[in-house]
Amino acid sequence: MASKTEDQILRSRLVAEDRTLKRGLRQLSTMCSRHSRLSPNETQQACQQVLQEVRWFRHTVQAAVQSQRRCIQEIRLYTEQQSALENQISEARAEVARLDDSLEESRNHKRHKIAYDEIAGEANKRPARARLEAEIGEINGDIEQLMQEEASHGAVTHSLHAQYSVVVGELKKLADMSKSALNMQDLGIYLGDGELHAEKTGFEGNPHALADMTPTTLHQPYDSHDDFGTPIEDPDASGEDQSDVCSDAIVAQDNVVDVAGIAVEEEGEEGECGEEEDEEGELLG
Repeated sequence: MASKTEDQILRSRLVAEDRTLKRGLRQLSTMCSRHSRLSPNETQQACQQVLQEVRWFRHTVQAAVQSQRRCIQEIRLYTEQQSALENQISEARAEVARLDDSLEESRNHKRHKIAYDEIAGEANKRPARARLEAEIGEINGDIEQLMQEEASHGAVTHSLHAQYSVVVGELKKLADMSKSALNMQDLGIYLGDGELHAEKTGFEGNPHALADMTPTTLHQPYDSHDDFGTPIEDPDASGEDQSDVCSDAIVAQDNVVDVAGIAVEEEGEEGECGEEEDEEGELLG
């Protein structure tokens, strides 16, 4: 409503109404057409009315011209105000952008402060820095000590490997010696069986007969068969005589084994005596 009223006022100011001029022209034409019939007073009165209408029209035109001038000034003023308002709007927008940046910065600062407070709370729950550094130093010292122990253990392991190799070699030698001793013991058993067989079969004093005997023949009983290794029954001998002969052979084998064991023990004692003599010589030296 206010905008319509202002538009009507501006239009009324800018537009000069011609009704007054038209009315004055009609009166003037009427007066001219009736001039011969009018009296001087009526003519003068009609002229005054026409002049009054013309004066009113001139006043209206002058008011319109003044309104137009005022409108031009107002337009210039409004243009200046529009420019000022646009400048203010630009400044306000810049201020809004600056405030947005400030608001975002404040929010970031607040978030950072909250995060810092959380981190500080967690940090305060932890031990002090000096204590942590001391613990780290202790751990580093333990690590260095463990590394040194590992190096020493490696050296000890290396030396133990060497000693183990020596022990394995000695065990192999001992196994070879035991094997040779067992072979010697078997040889003694063979010889004892051969002598017993020679005594039973009547080959005693015949070295060629012993030389021709094999280890299988030595281990066979004197009355066994060469192919099957089973005893041949003597029809003249009774069961008791045959059992006595077998028991005598077993006793002879046990005696040979005892003799071989005593020989091995004597060899071990001689070795121990030699080692003791070497140690005493080193001490005396």
